[in-house]
Amino acid sequence: MSSVMQASMSDQLLWIETLLKGTIGLIMIFLPITASRLAGFPHGNTTFWPRLFGVALVGMAGAFAVEGYNLAGGAIQAKGLGLGGAVIINLTAILSLFGTLIFSGVATRRGKLFIWLTILLLLFLALFEIGQIGN
Repeated sequence: MSSVMQASMSDQLLWIETLLKGTIGLIMIFLPITASRLAGFPHGNTTFWPRLFGVALVGMAGAFAVEGYNLAGGAIQAKGLGLGGAVIINLTAILSLFGTLIFSGVATRRGKLFIWLTILLLLFLALFEIGQIGN
């Protein structure tokens, strides 16, 4: 029974990763300048870098979806990106966002708030994932 609950929790965490990264990625692909403005970030009137970031997030979401589908007993034989990879991605993003706050100084309050909320969300998610890796 315990392993069923743990697999279920791992599966749920992978689907949360899929939805979070997939949604943000699609927004960055289709509305790059608008998303940057709403988040309070400088956008430089270019869509290349935000869209590239969005594509990377959608790719990660796809890998999480494949792994989640496998954990749920799916028929796909390929391996995706598991919880260990999710932790590394989230911790790297946290460090990068924290560095952005310290070294480049986000100009708007909304941008700073957005970054702090993202850091807290990713940290919370990473802690849950770390707790599931050993189980």
